[in-house]
Amino acid sequence: MDKINLNKYVEKFPKPSTNDPSRTKFSHDVDDIWKVVSENLRLSLGHRDFAAWVEGMYLETVGNGVAVFSCPEQFKKDRIEKNHIRLFEKCLLDATGEKLHILIKVHSPIEKKEKSVQYEYHDPTAGSPLDLFSESEKQERAKEKSLESSQLNPKYRFSNFIVGSHNRLAEAVGRAVVEKLGLAYNPVFYYGDTGVGKTHLMQAVGNEVIENDPSKKVVYVSIERFLNELIESIRTNKQGAFRNKYREVDLLIIDDVQFVENFPKTQEELFHTFNTLHQANKQIILASDRPPQELKNVTDRLRSRFQGGMVADLQSPDYETRMAILKQLAEEKGIAVPEEYLELISKNIDNNVRELEGALTKVISLISLGESLTEEEVAKMLQIDIESKRKRMTPSKVITTVSDVFGITIGELKGKRRTSYIALSRQVAMYILRSELDLPLEKVAREVNRKDHTTVLHACRKVEHLQATDPRFKEKLHKCLKTLSE
Repeated sequence: MDKINLNKYVEKFPKPSTNDPSRTKFSHDVDDIWKVVSENLRLSLGHRDFAAWVEGMYLETVGNGVAVFSCPEQFKKDRIEKNHIRLFEKCLLDATGEKLHILIKVHSPIEKKEKSVQYEYHDPTAGSPLDLFSESEKQERAKEKSLESSQLNPKYRFSNFIVGSHNRLAEAVGRAVVEKLGLAYNPVFYYGDTGVGKTHLMQAVGNEVIENDPSKKVVYVSIERFLNELIESIRTNKQGAFRNKYREVDLLIIDDVQFVENFPKTQEELFHTFNTLHQANKQIILASDRPPQELKNVTDRLRSRFQGGMVADLQSPDYETRMAILKQLAEEKGIAVPEEYLELISKNIDNNVRELEGALTKVISLISLGESLTEEEVAKMLQIDIESKRKRMTPSKVITTVSDVFGITIGELKGKRRTSYIALSRQVAMYILRSELDLPLEKVAREVNRKDHTTVLHACRKVEHLQATDPRFKEKLHKCLKTLSE
């Protein structure tokens, strides 16, 4: 996996003073080091583990051979020291060129708040300190406080959630929840494979609720963290505080709820939390990689709660949506990525958004370093075998596969009959020949015994339209593509 090295950017950073004995040989700005280290950690861990264990951390100091990190929670610190400390050391080495010892401290949000307050001016005769600020400033401060306690990632918004045929219902449900919290759909149970946008959508709901009303108490938690906090509350005899945290909210968002099937005690606690919130008309949103009926070892009473509101699935994004996602990600990062690179990624990485983002990040890293790559070199870096794919998917195999899936003969597909069903099958074959094998228009026309290349253009437009509007047609098209890729 390609790493980013801070020393490539050494010109941007201040040089050390050779007269200052307190300075070590390492001279880069701590914030800049952390930007590079955190990006390399994200590339190595993947989006989910990075969000779970690294987000919320920051690099405090680097000096005398020691890098001091600040971590918001003890259980995160313990997990990093147990499973990821070697990776942290490697990413620091890649970024700085120095082998540094790592020290992780747990910071207290209360301490941080008190530290910041001491710099605020307050006249005792002026009433509340908040009176010093305008209404808009008070609103912003309230939002910041709500976001900090919610554990939401502020980057997850409806504005950057790409909507396609695979997630339109789920997105509409999320917006309805924001409009009528606790009343529209309650609970909401999202399910789908890893990386299809469940976490983004749920947190977008939470962020929008706080944006509209900062007084609303929102909490986002993974089921693993819920379990860890439950265990800690039992160990320290603070179960009352634990229950208050999750039962005195307006919106509770629980991610990866499928893992609850392995922990009966957590199921019991979750059941009572669920009941308390639901009876008070407080909103609950859950996400899983499977629908409720497919969760094993879950009590019937808990499963029935999961199924009691709106159950909506998120599927893998189609080609057009994948392209839109990549373009938005590139725009957010402020990097111009050649269209052919985006098409290469979109056509060959179709499982989930997380893999798309990972592939794009690799490409952007090289572009940022001034690298100029051919399409073949990008494919090799992303481990996409273009030639092998083209060898497997021949024109003959395309026509045979489409004929089989649509239940017609090859003679009918290549013949002169123009019944709507046969014509549609023929158009699918032309679309695949053009989009997957990149054949010239004239050659695609000849493969299906047609003379005019405008027929191919019309076929491609029609297939793209049907794919976006007709789920049954889309299913048949994807069956053709899946068969051809095997």
